[in-house]
Amino acid sequence: MSVFEENINDLYDQFEEILAEADCEVTAAEFQGILTGMISAGLESSNSQWLSQIGDLTSENNILSQELRKFATMLFEESNKAISDDDLLAPILIPDDSYPMVDRLESLSLWSQGYLLGFGLQFGDKKALQKEIQESLTDIAEISQVSIENDDTEEANTALETLIEHIKVAVKMIYMELVKKPKSGSNVSTQTTENKTIH
Repeated sequence: MSVFEENINDLYDQFEEILAEADCEVTAAEFQGILTGMISAGLESSNSQWLSQIGDLTSENNILSQELRKFATMLFEESNKAISDDDLLAPILIPDDSYPMVDRLESLSLWSQGYLLGFGLQFGDKKALQKEIQESLTDIAEISQVSIENDDTEEANTALETLIEHIKVAVKMIYMELVKKPKSGSNVSTQTTENKTIH
């Protein structure tokens, strides 16, 4: 289990507070989505330029406070650790089911938008993407535009959990194909991506 699953609400609430104090223009979900997008597009853990890049995107004065930089660095390290672990799916920092459905759905939409932004920022237009990656990015783009309704039924919550699981699998597949396989030079198993469809 990743640090996100163990402490997701504490992390989310704490980060939201830090971002607000720093007058940052993004939510905790969107910020961590940007980080995850950059990681799954090949951002190396040794590359410290990501803090400046995110500062340009999220802060009006392009300067992140010391507290925000420290927390963001921790999130980066934990996100990188989770996404690179063969036994874990991609980490997503959104509120858990103790929050209202509308808040969770909005956070998932913002996370998806952040992911696409971070992925594009890191990947650029280096080369053509294979079909499976293009399809996964399209799925995430569709989820980022999902209509946000205050529907707290059991059916709606189940549908949301399905979307969350689908994104985790899609992001993991993208990372495995773009980062893990090229690094290992071998066929890394992506069995966890099989039989997962968006509903």
